[in-house]
Amino acid sequence: MRVYFLLCCSSQLLCCLIFLTRASFAVDSLRPLESIKDGGTLVSPDGSFELGFFSPGSAKNRYLGIWYKNIPVQTVVRVANRCNPITNSTSGLLTLNGSGNLVLLGQKKTVVWSSTTTTTTTKRSLIKQPQKPILQLLDSGNPAIGDEKE
Repeated sequence: MRVYFLLCCSSQLLCCLIFLTRASFAVDSLRPLESIKDGGTLVSPDGSFELGFFSPGSAKNRYLGIWYKNIPVQTVVRVANRCNPITNSTSGLLTLNGSGNLVLLGQKKTVVWSSTTTTTTTKRSLIKQPQKPILQLLDSGNPAIGDEKE
């Protein structure tokens, strides 16, 4: 849990310390049972990239994408639902399920797009589903689903 401090001074110079929890505007991760609504974003730790919903130009369709955060013209580098946009709505919702899959919901909570994670065994490694999945947007702009325990 993140705790933020706000120092307030009154006209009588009496200072108080107020604790604010979960008051961050720049969310850096997504866990199961959490979601990102249209208008909300994930931001990479260094602030270079942002993941969220956008409409290109004057289009009404909404897409889930990743773009450079700190440049004047929005430059999208990845789009999840390019072939299946959310039409005429700002009802998009991105969730992470307990299996570590991203699920993008549109109007009436219909699945618009989802990722898939698989358990794979090779001679050299075992890739398994995370026990406590977490989505993070890396400084490289890549989304990564990992295990919060690690």
